[in-house]
Amino acid sequence: MGVMRVLDHTGDTLVRWSVDDGEALARAAAMFDRLRSERKLAFARPSGAAADDAVQIDRFEPAAEEIVWIRPIAGG
Repeated sequence: MGVMRVLDHTGDTLVRWSVDDGEALARAAAMFDRLRSERKLAFARPSGAAADDAVQIDRFEPAAEEIVWIRPIAGG
């Protein structure tokens, strides 16, 4: 089972999927594409890996245990 966490002004939104559930996979992939088009950043943590082992991704990875979305931070 995978989970996508969207961290934004509304809080922490969770989307769950299973690789055996085609409908849930399609919903999660569509959400991934929508958030990517909004220029948010996705980081995936492989199954069993520590949080600091997360890597930035640009495609939906159904096998990821967790995908976390954040807004880019503007500095200056």
